Amino acid sequence: MNKKASCGPLKWSGKTALRLILAFACTLSVSVLAYDSSEPPNSPTRQAVVKVENFSLRDHEGKSRELYRQSEARAIVLIFTSTGCPIAQKSVPKVKALRDEFGPKGVVFWLINSNAQDDLGSIREEAADFKIDLPILLDQSQVVAKFLGVTRTAEVVCIQPKSWTVFYRGAIDDRLGHGAEKRRASHAYLQNALTSF
Repeated sequence: MNKKASCGPLKWSGKTALRLILAFACTLSVSVLAYDSSEPPNSPTRQAVVKVENFSLRDHEGKSRELYRQSEARAIVLIFTSTGCPIAQKSVPKVKALRDEFGPKGVVFWLINSNAQDDLGSIREEAADFKIDLPILLDQSQVVAKFLGVTRTAEVVCIQPKSWTVFYRGAIDDRLGHGAEKRRASHAYLQNALTSF
């Protein structure tokens, strides 16, 4: 790839901050929370999102994807990513395996790119390079990431369509972390959450 993007915290633009302040003033049914990687996923000290508001984003192929149109799904899994992030890149095989396992059971998997520095060309290039055959939604205004309190790449948010509430948020597993990598995961957080759900 031509462009090297940083992995870790998402970058926010000045215009986005103004839009978000206005959006938060109008949307009080979503409570935001910051992801702290030092706490285990779904820790009791984390607050739950009361209700996830509807959103519509275009994916990297130009198709419109609307959250509330997924009302027949059993669950919607949002995985936040950015181009050039080694954690996101190394997670692709695991995400595809989970999609192959749970997709036939009615679980929808979307990648969401909320990095203000990524453009459509680099996103498409990375999708081709890593054979990503999942929709990559472009959250260029970063509203979805802010509403959900997402601050890092490779963070997962799982939504229950019956109530449009979050039933899991956290990491895919504990194999990859910012600055650390294990040979095998000890805890399959996302897989366990989906199996339990």
